[in-house]
Amino acid sequence: MQCRPVKTCWYCGSEIDDQEQYCHVCGHSQSDTSSSPLFGVVDPVTGIWNQKFAEALIGQEANRAVRYHRPLSLLVVELDHAEHVHNELGQVQVNALLAELAEALGRAIRDTDTLGFLEADKSPHFVIILPETDEQGATLAADKIRRSVAAHDFSTGGRWQRITVSCGASTIGAAPRTYDEEGVLNRREYTGNLLREAYYALDHGRSAGTNRTSVGAFHA
Repeated sequence: MQCRPVKTCWYCGSEIDDQEQYCHVCGHSQSDTSSSPLFGVVDPVTGIWNQKFAEALIGQEANRAVRYHRPLSLLVVELDHAEHVHNELGQVQVNALLAELAEALGRAIRDTDTLGFLEADKSPHFVIILPETDEQGATLAADKIRRSVAAHDFSTGGRWQRITVSCGASTIGAAPRTYDEEGVLNRREYTGNLLREAYYALDHGRSAGTNRTSVGAFHA
């Protein structure tokens, strides 16, 4: 197998793929070495990675999973009753609640997982990237997250001190895919398919109620 060219992140010194826009270790842009390297990749409301960075990392992790035949899972996390929460609290208090929710989600995941915020007009969503995680592991992770959020007292939520979330999951299995290694699917397609499948699972589960985990599967 031909070795892919690598480069060193200017900020943290980690080895990364030569084509990567952002370092997967520290998140810094490789094209902008200004004094504020995180500008543009951190969500200003929640303080976590924004959609731009999250989607770039999903594509990077998906390529790695397929190339080395390793599992990868993705969780899309949705605040239950988001429209009612927004109508009752207003945007300022909702933003504070989302920031607190981001902290709660961050405490519920592993150090090797990555949490990001997906922009949405009405219902805000979070995305969690789970390397080395198969479908069963994704379900266990999602259930742990749901229990952790449901047990947390949110100080910024007004009467919504107790909230719940629902999770949709998608997974790339570890089975070899020779045609993937030849580049049939590019990074953008991996990202879109994984997110689309996770959203589909979330929508499917929503019809059965809130505070639920629904799992789909990515098929290249």
